[in-house]
Amino acid sequence: MNSDDDTVATPEQAAALAMFDAKLAALAKREKEVVGRKNMWLAHHWPDEYAERCFTVGRRHVCRRCAALYPLGLLVAILSASGALTWPDGADPIAIWVLSLPATLAYCWEALGFIRYNAKVQVATTLVAAVAFGRALGYEFVERWSPEFWAPIFVFGSIWFLATVIGRRRKRE
Repeated sequence: MNSDDDTVATPEQAAALAMFDAKLAALAKREKEVVGRKNMWLAHHWPDEYAERCFTVGRRHVCRRCAALYPLGLLVAILSASGALTWPDGADPIAIWVLSLPATLAYCWEALGFIRYNAKVQVATTLVAAVAFGRALGYEFVERWSPEFWAPIFVFGSIWFLATVIGRRRKRE
């Protein structure tokens, strides 16, 4: 019904409007994907997740987890490799693995749908993991292909990957 002259749309007009709306929706979806791909290197998330999982720096969306992990991890790695970190070396084999567990559990539980996403939990567990990541990366800085770095990366990376795949399949079902 047209409010200006109170005429009823013909079936052809209604079909044309429906096709136009479908075309607009397809264009909007395509534009969202273009924006998502463009920002993926900093955000790692699609635009519909930006508000929840990212923060903005200027006009760019930045992944909250990465912003917590990498700066602290690199600082710990540099301090470790330079010998400035007073953490006892004997604690490393266990500490690197144990400190990686909270972030792994939080990520996997969320990916599998057992808990809801919570930004505070994500940042807190990521900061704990950043210490482990940094200490392990410090070993890698000193000795290439260090097992202290690559073993946890492989194990926890595999766990995160499997949780993501299983979680995505569960959501589709």
